[in-house]
Amino acid sequence: WLGVNGVDWHRMEPDVRLAYVEGFLAGAALGQAAAGARDSSEVRRAMEKLNQEGRLRFAFGANVYSSRISDFYWWKNHVPLPTWHAFLEVNTALGRPIADTLP
Repeated sequence: WLGVNGVDWHRMEPDVRLAYVEGFLAGAALGQAAAGARDSSEVRRAMEKLNQEGRLRFAFGANVYSSRISDFYWWKNHVPLPTWHAFLEVNTALGRPIADTLP
């Protein structure tokens, strides 16, 4: 997944892109919620709290990210960049922080 870039993105069918984005969002949310957790119940509570408070780092739906990443890769100079970079750029454009800014 580290090497997936715009070339790969363009080759994906729309349903594959959506599944890829959903997997990325799930992994990002899990990573954020698991930071500092000692067990799965703490992760679950953290996930619920982050979602309720609108603090998920990648807070928008998969269709939003899929569309915006396609727009990002429309630019030929972006195509060599990995998808994780595209997610960060899109998220920043949507006004979301790269890292937690709240305690």
